[in-house]
Amino acid sequence: MPTRSNNEQQTQEPKPSPPKRTLIWRDKFSPFPWRSFIIVSLLPLSLAPIIVLSTAAEEASVGYLSNRDCYPNGMWSEMPGATWRIMDSSYFFTPNLSFGSMTFTAVKVIDIAWDLIVGRGGQLLLAWVNYRVFNEWLVYHMEQHLTSYKMYTAVAFETTSMATLGVLGKEFLAFGERSWLKFFRWLGVLCMFLSTLYVLSFPTLMSAMTGYITTYEAYVEDYDKNLIELNKFKWVILAIEDSHRIGDYNKPLVATVDDPDLMDDIWQCERYNPDNRTDLSPLNPSASFPELQIWSQNVSSTWSLDNKTLDLESPTLSVAMYSYWNNATGASGMAPQNPYWRRGAYTDGGRQGDIYNASYVLTHGSCQPSETYQWGFSYIFLFMMAIFDFVWSCIMVGMWLDTRRGSRMYKSGRRPGLLRSIVDISEAMKEDFGQDADHLDEDELRRRLRDGGGALVVPKRELRIARTETGLDGARKRGRWKSMTHGSTF
Repeated sequence: MPTRSNNEQQTQEPKPSPPKRTLIWRDKFSPFPWRSFIIVSLLPLSLAPIIVLSTAAEEASVGYLSNRDCYPNGMWSEMPGATWRIMDSSYFFTPNLSFGSMTFTAVKVIDIAWDLIVGRGGQLLLAWVNYRVFNEWLVYHMEQHLTSYKMYTAVAFETTSMATLGVLGKEFLAFGERSWLKFFRWLGVLCMFLSTLYVLSFPTLMSAMTGYITTYEAYVEDYDKNLIELNKFKWVILAIEDSHRIGDYNKPLVATVDDPDLMDDIWQCERYNPDNRTDLSPLNPSASFPELQIWSQNVSSTWSLDNKTLDLESPTLSVAMYSYWNNATGASGMAPQNPYWRRGAYTDGGRQGDIYNASYVLTHGSCQPSETYQWGFSYIFLFMMAIFDFVWSCIMVGMWLDTRRGSRMYKSGRRPGLLRSIVDISEAMKEDFGQDADHLDEDELRRRLRDGGGALVVPKRELRIARTETGLDGARKRGRWKSMTHGSTF
């Protein structure tokens, strides 16, 4: 039986396989499209400001505005039509989320800094994102549709400008045949138009969203036509009508809510229990003070105030009760939540001040500007800007993902750039004009491009931008309406 030689045995034996390399964490997850996943995941974060602002609107209204005497629009809180609702239309341009108490110079500096840093700086950032996304999508567009020189130069070299806005508007009117491909092109051009419009108007919108307002103080006009600060008016509980019997007083002796000592002295002198009104004399209602009750008892009494005691013969002092105050609990049986309400009485001069009924305070109250200012935001405009930012973000992410998914040029590694765009259009124009392009001026180049009927395209199975014929005779030979609905002219 023949035997194999050693050489034959060596050639027939299988070669040992190389040892398997242990995959590390990066090798396992590197095929995963992390960039697309992260960008899509960030979309809910763009929506988060809208959700937060909408849910916090009512709380901000109650906590920030409802307890103020003067609202940011200069209206007194008790005036008809005044509202603390932060989303009310009267606050559309009013910075009702305002802060601080500053001089005019300080708020002006803050406002200018906001316009320059946030307004113009934000516009630069948005314009850069527009440039990157639009130029990547433009090449993807040329893989499917004929693209005019004018649209290419506008998007590649003047991405965020009024001229580009006009070009996109004209491309938006280019209907063409009805198909899903044409529809998505029309939708893409619409998104580019809206995004460009938003970026152009961004500084103006940011400036309109913010501003400064003067601070306001509430005042009430007294009987002598003088303006008195509202916080100097105190809620009247009791008043001694015949105060001349106990001292050198020429007006009723007034006991306010901030003067519990005087109220205690009145209770002790009258021996009157406010929780038991059986000894109350007949009421003497007043037209000016509907809740007014006046009592006096036909007995002698002792008056004591500021460590001075005085024995009074019958009757007791004539006491007017404007509101019922419970000393034990510190609560009023007739007191409203807001001290400047539509009931009761008020005084601005302590124990010897004039007494005003609630209706007088309401009808003679107003807010007057002070010497300080606040800077802040219009809540409604802030809410609108959050929505605009979310829509713009969705457009950018959608166009980028569409390009990343379908563009052959993008998958091959082509990225937008100024020099790359210059080289691409130069090569296409040389195909159109030959070497004559070096000797033609601007107007002649435009005329030849407009009349030549050429367009840009990315040929199938090629990774370059080239010039092709469109079969059109030029814009000058078209009718007005056909010219308007046939896209760019060159």
